[in-house]
Amino acid sequence: MEGVCSRITYCSRDLVVMESRIQRGARVPKHSHGSVQATFCLAGRLLLGIEGRGERVLSPGDYEVIPPGVPHWAVALEDSLVVDVNAPLTRDRLELARRLGADCPEEPRGA
Repeated sequence: MEGVCSRITYCSRDLVVMESRIQRGARVPKHSHGSVQATFCLAGRLLLGIEGRGERVLSPGDYEVIPPGVPHWAVALEDSLVVDVNAPLTRDRLELARRLGADCPEEPRGA
């Protein structure tokens, strides 16, 4: 994704932690996944949209929790540092983690 540089900092069957540096103006398109996601803004400002809840600007120290299967998207209003925590590991998160070169379990829990 142009303007987004992500890395997995932790991966187990119970939890995946991903750090993303997002350049101002970069967009994360609408998507969803099968796990609960908590998105934490550590630096910058991020416009986060969650279907059914609307949009909210996250500033450093702010976070949002996104239920499984709920579409969400984002736009960086400034250069931003964001941490996403997903639980548990799901097939889509496992595939992303492997693409990013993370060492993850062979299969998600319950697979």
